[in-house]
Amino acid sequence: MNSNRSYEPKTEKRDWYLVKYFPLDVYKFANLQIILLGKNVDKNAVVDAMEKEIKYWINRYPIPLMAFAYDNSGDLLILEDVKPTNYAMGFNGQTGQIRIVWNKLEDKEIPDVTLDREYLETVYSDFSYETFGELDKNRRKRRKEIKSGWIIVFLWLVVVPLILALLDYYSELVSVVVLFFSFYQAIKKGLELLGKWPKSKREKKNQEEEALKRHYYYHCQLNPDGFQKLKNENLERMGKERVAREADSLVTRKN
Repeated sequence: MNSNRSYEPKTEKRDWYLVKYFPLDVYKFANLQIILLGKNVDKNAVVDAMEKEIKYWINRYPIPLMAFAYDNSGDLLILEDVKPTNYAMGFNGQTGQIRIVWNKLEDKEIPDVTLDREYLETVYSDFSYETFGELDKNRRKRRKEIKSGWIIVFLWLVVVPLILALLDYYSELVSVVVLFFSFYQAIKKGLELLGKWPKSKREKKNQEEEALKRHYYYHCQLNPDGFQKLKNENLERMGKERVAREADSLVTRKN
């Protein structure tokens, strides 16, 4: 039986990589991610770091663990040129020592020490978490907020105009106001169609953005290979920036 809690992962910073530990959820093992902070790191050093971290985290939380490594742009690091697989599995063997395997294991080969929910809650007692009941309550709260928002929109777009229409029928003053508003809207629309109505700053900004989008789209159509290369470079840069920000935030918290 797995825990009825959803745990937040732990992130720690080493000299040249980040390590993220994700507690066991629905599988028989937890997950570990090694995220490199630099480029051109020796893969054998990565393998050594993965095995070192597996031992560290299993000693800290005695739960079977699967580890992967990622480069500084967030892509899975291919290790099959130095190891049989891109991942390692670690767990306590029958002798009590930690066993690390770089091969695919059958499900029955992975020790199942997670049948006891109380055991998991004891092991992960220093993790932040939300119970599934709390998660469901938050989801229902968000759905209620969305529903309330739609009710407000409905009232504004349907009920309010209906009330105005009724008041228009019974009140000459409201009728005059509605008439002038209709004239205003008609004049405004006519001037907009003729290009005579002054545009707001937001409208000008939107027009400029649309013109830029059309300009970019035209040139992307002319050079699709260049566009694909640019997109890949942007994704790589964004991944590196995300990893760097996370590393900087950890350093800031430590200080």
